[in-house]
Amino acid sequence: MTCHNSKAEPIRLSNGTILDPFIVKLLGKRGVIGKEAVTTFLEPKLADLPSPFLMKGMNKAINIVVNALIKKQSILIWGDYDVDGTTATAVLLKFFKSLGCNADYYIPNRLTEGYGLQENGLKKISKNKNTRNTVLLTVDNGISANKAVELAKKLGYKVIITDHHTPPLEKVAADAILNPKQSGCKFPDKNLAGVGVAFYLAMGVRSHLNDVNFFNNTSSLPNLKLLLDLVAIGTVADMVPLHGINRILVRAGMETLEKESNEGLTALCRANSLDPGFIRSEDISFQLAPKINAAGRLGDANKAINLFLSKTKEEGNRIARDLVKGNEFRKNINLSDFNKAKLELQTVDIENRNSIVVYGDYHIGVAGIVASNLVEKYKKPAIVLCKSLNGTYRGSARSVSGVDLYVALEECSKLLLGFGGHKMAGGMTIDQININKFRVLFERMIHKQTNGKITEETKRIDADIPIGKLFKISILRQLHLFEPFGSGNPQPIFRDTMARFCEIKPIGKDKSHLRLSFRKSGQGENGRIKGIAFGFGMYAGDFKTSKEKEIYYTPSMNFFRGKRSWQVRITDIVFNDA
Repeated sequence: MTCHNSKAEPIRLSNGTILDPFIVKLLGKRGVIGKEAVTTFLEPKLADLPSPFLMKGMNKAINIVVNALIKKQSILIWGDYDVDGTTATAVLLKFFKSLGCNADYYIPNRLTEGYGLQENGLKKISKNKNTRNTVLLTVDNGISANKAVELAKKLGYKVIITDHHTPPLEKVAADAILNPKQSGCKFPDKNLAGVGVAFYLAMGVRSHLNDVNFFNNTSSLPNLKLLLDLVAIGTVADMVPLHGINRILVRAGMETLEKESNEGLTALCRANSLDPGFIRSEDISFQLAPKINAAGRLGDANKAINLFLSKTKEEGNRIARDLVKGNEFRKNINLSDFNKAKLELQTVDIENRNSIVVYGDYHIGVAGIVASNLVEKYKKPAIVLCKSLNGTYRGSARSVSGVDLYVALEECSKLLLGFGGHKMAGGMTIDQININKFRVLFERMIHKQTNGKITEETKRIDADIPIGKLFKISILRQLHLFEPFGSGNPQPIFRDTMARFCEIKPIGKDKSHLRLSFRKSGQGENGRIKGIAFGFGMYAGDFKTSKEKEIYYTPSMNFFRGKRSWQVRITDIVFNDA
């Protein structure tokens, strides 16, 4: 009979740190069990990335790019106006220029041209150009652009599609396609963001050129690590699952971001009172991405590209300030349209519906955010359709957990002029005459998926632990190793059932947020832990009459006057009036 030691052996990281048993337990709840799995998760390595040549179409794409490089032909990158699209555009633009390529880019105006590769845009930019010697390369779009690709080939372009959206049944007739979701692709991860696919093309081209001795010496090899800050921002912003390859790319990209090698990104961090030397995924999601997105939402995504390509601190600061200002303008439009949507829905029996579709003079630049606001308020898939100049309506859709939006839109495709997207988000174009029919059919398709009942996600907590017990530097540092947080690896949420408040102060222009502090038991004034509760300003009066019983929270980082400090970010408060 063999005796086993009941006490598990401590897990030690490469720097000698021994993991706290509490951290090991949290990892176990996420399915990360055993020393090898734990160290792989907490210390992801670029060396573990799979080969770019596993991606279907990679060799074809590389041959086209290398041929253009050798023959000094132009490469036109056709981007998209969101964060994923602009970062992907900048990644390949920087990479191609580092090789000496004649590379340029084009991003359609969201307000006047719409999404993706389109015939009118191609005609406009090809009017006075010799396109016979040009490579047209899409990033984060193009997989559904059948007619536009046909026109591009007639105009003489060699066409490479790099995309990550679900391919339609009819295959686009490009010269090369990179998309892990395409049929027959053996790439092991189907959930790359558009910028991830673009980065993999750069990896493939660099590897090939190195193999054929294109570079004089190793010092002339393009340093792809310098592009990973853009890859991280685009990947986090696009809300793809942050495990496997995406986790490796984002983690390395956050480390690159902390080195402050990109003047524009460093300036944007500082313009948002963020410490560029210590960036967290929530900083990207809630601070950086909205400002970058604002440029495209208001019709000029070129501002985002110019930020990423900034050569001086002064240039970066100027563009960063402009983006912050633009985002404030965007928020005002957003609030106005959200109120308009709620007013429109007052005549609808929301309780007995499975979906929401609103249409009218909404701003197409904020349609996706308004749809997200509606999902958050009503807990149902939502679509916001915006009137275009040509009489059609363009819209954005957002979904809830358990509802595949792409499938629902596909089943409504006979009523749509075009559509695209994935499970949680999508876009479409429709004639006004078909909107009511679409509403009915879309509602039916959502009912079909949910059996008429959309279940709300249960409140998730990782552990019951008092704030004072969690807020120890050793624990917080090890929790930080869980980064990046996002889809597939959510921010840890903890519960303190007996939190003790010693300060409650409404803050913000409209007093919509709360500044809080908590007392560590038995430590007096020196035992205070600062906290923030975004969106809880309306409850400030309740603290005076109620005893706070349950606090749901997560650790966050505050950066003020050049100093960083951990703080509590409240995600929910349960009041007990007894």
